[in-house]
Formats: sequence, C-alpha cells, structure tokens
Amino acid sequence: MTISKRFAMWASSVLILAPLVAAQSYRITDLGTFPGGAVSQGNAVNVQGEVAGYARFANYNAHGFLWTEQTGLIDLGAIPRESDFSVAQGINSLGEVVGYSDYNDLGQENAVLWSQGTIRNLGTLPGGNYSQANSINDVGQIAGFSNGTDVSMQAVIWNRQGGGGIQSLGTLRGGYYSQGIAINIAGQVAGFSNAADTQWHGFIWTPAGGMQELPNLPGAVGASANGIDDVGEVVGGSGNYAVLWHNDKSHTAESLGVLPGGGWSSAFAMNDVGQVVGWSGYAAFVWSREKGMQELNSLIPNNSGWTLTMATSINVRGQITGEGDINGEQHGFLLTPVAQ
Repeated sequence: MTISKRFAMWASSVLILAPLVAAQSYRITDLGTFPGGAVSQGNAVNVQGEVAGYARFANYNAHGFLWTEQTGLIDLGAIPRESDFSVAQGINSLGEVVGYSDYNDLGQENAVLWSQGTIRNLGTLPGGNYSQANSINDVGQIAGFSNGTDVSMQAVIWNRQGGGGIQSLGTLRGGYYSQGIAINIAGQVAGFSNAADTQWHGFIWTPAGGMQELPNLPGAVGASANGIDDVGEVVGGSGNYAVLWHNDKSHTAESLGVLPGGGWSSAFAMNDVGQVVGWSGYAAFVWSREKGMQELNSLIPNNSGWTLTMATSINVRGQITGEGDINGEQHGFLLTPVAQ
C-alpha cells in the first residue's frame, strides 16, 4: 500500500470516528432507585465521586440517599415520625450529607445532617418550625434557610464548630424571604432574597461584608444565585439566562447563553476549575470558558438510552450528577469524564 493510500484511509477513519469520540466524552452511571420506585435524582457530588440525592419507593415516599461506587444507593432514612420523608441536598468531601426531613406531617420539615451513620435534626431559628439545609463545606458549615418567631424565612448558616449554633443571614433591604443555597470553604454563601422592589435577587453573603445584592443581566428581572466556588465566583440565573457573577468588586454579571433552541437556561453549580452545569430548554448542559455551553446529551454515547434533563452539581474532577430519563423513568446519574 502506498503512503498516499494509507494516509487517505487514516484521514477517512478520523472523520468517521470524530463524532463517536465527541459522543463519548463522559461515561454514564445509573444511580438507580429504591425497591419498587421509579424516581431518583442526584443533587450533589463530592471530590470522591460520592453522590447525595433522593429516591422514591413504590408508595412514592422518598428518602435521601448516599451513593458510592462501592455500595450503590444507601438509604439515609428520616426523622422517625409518621411521614417518614427526607431529601439529601448537599455533601462534603468527608461524606457528610445535609438535607431535610419531615418531623411530623408532610410540609413540616427540619434541616438534618447525616454523619457517621446517624441523623441529626439541626433545628430552626428561635421560635421557628421549618428549616432546610442545602449545602455543607469541609469545615462543617451548613447553608440553608429557616423561619423564626416573626415567621419570615431567612437564609442561615449552622456553625458546628465551637458551639456556634444557627446564624441568620437576614434578607436584602426591604425583603422578608431569603434562602442560602450554596456555601464555599471560606464560609461565603450564595442564594436569593426578595427586596423592597418585590423582585427576587441573587446575593452573596460574606462574613466581612454581610449580604450583598448581585446585579441582574441587562434588562433582566428576577435572579437566583445557586452555586459558588472557593474563590467567590457565583453562578445561577438572571431573567431567562444562566449567569456567572465574577468575584470582582462589582460582581460583574456574565450571561452564559442558552443551548440551540433552548430559549432559556439556569446554572446550578460551579467547580473550582471554572466548569458550570445546569439546564437549558429542559436539557442538561456543561459550560466552560474554552468550549462554551455544551448539551450533555451530545457528550454521552448515542446508544445510551438516556435523555439528560438537568445537571445539578459538578466536582473538581469534572464528574457531574443530576437527573435524566431512562426507559421511561426519572433516574439520577453520574457522568465521569473519559480519556480522549
């Protein structure tokens, strides 16, 4: 065979295989469900690839879970009462999980911490009866929200070190409702709050500066900050677009765009190497500075049978969790990058 023929065959092979390589940027793992159930969702993934989320049983009741490659789904249980319901929403690198559980009838929820095989009720602000925990960092600080004596809902931090207890982060000026959604290693919290203008705004809270409103994208109304990295960059949604708020003095807002035909987008999490995940037009995406917004369905094997609808969390290794449809059911998934 001549060199020119060999080159032509090699070049044609590259052209044929290139789409296949692009379609296999991630290996997908089905997180499964509890016995008899048909629904699960991954809500957070740590650096070890352990996933926290929830899954339903045959009676449609749900429990929070911890998933590991070695064990599969571990049922985390719930506060012992009649409703027997819980959801896991955050996990740190130590495998500690936070979320919420009904302590009486459905709708009466308290924030909980699952650690070392036990469940702990984190309680509420003084006089309150409702709370949820959304995120936990590696020094054990937990972000969430709670009501109190005045009934209004406020973003909070539970400080486990030094007996710090629960701390209200307040609301934006003129507001009466806020939630802490994500917390980084520095104890900075991202979330959302209403304000005197009756609109929802994203915020970043820092120990030194308190709660600061994040700017909307030009022309946008309404925002939520949903994720934060360890240097204080924040992601979420502003109006109809996923947004990245930079950690400069004015927290400059940058639109991340939408998927082709998506029409709208929102970001849920960001890792420390600048990758962002979320959804656009009910399709899961990953965004990076180098490649922009990519639909995750185009980065998994074409014959996987999955339709990935939402990406909720990404770790520093690029592993992604969320939810998707497989065989007519909603299951949580874990995507793991494969070598190219």
